[in-house]
Amino acid sequence: MGLSRRKFLALGLAAGVAPLYALYAWRWGDPTDVIVAILERRVGYLRVDHGTFHDFARDYVSHRKNYERQFAALSAVSLPLQFISPYRWLAQGHAFRRLEDSVVSDYLLSTDFFANGADEQRTVSYVSFYDPYVRPCSNPFNRQP
Repeated sequence: MGLSRRKFLALGLAAGVAPLYALYAWRWGDPTDVIVAILERRVGYLRVDHGTFHDFARDYVSHRKNYERQFAALSAVSLPLQFISPYRWLAQGHAFRRLEDSVVSDYLLSTDFFANGADEQRTVSYVSFYDPYVRPCSNPFNRQP
């Protein structure tokens, strides 16, 4: 049984549209898309308002203005990044591994997750972007008896 004309045209269309979308996102992509995709996959299991991912992503990109163009270029792969990541196959210290680790740790430090004892059953609320230069003396891991 061969490939029908309809399936062939659909595959051809998909093969043509995917690179066009990638080029469009590479040039004019939203820099927050890749941040949100990483958060959806890595901490999406927590009880959290997923809208706060967008708030955090805007703050994250604004604090890292030097990398905004790279984030926008990575938005081309933001959809697959919500489901799968090359993280485990990349070498320790690879730029993408560092990005994922930075996004996740900065997000969790920017919420009340650690203040509430890292309880995964509690609803996590985004407080404000964690910047150690603004809050140098705060210790989210400090537990008071």
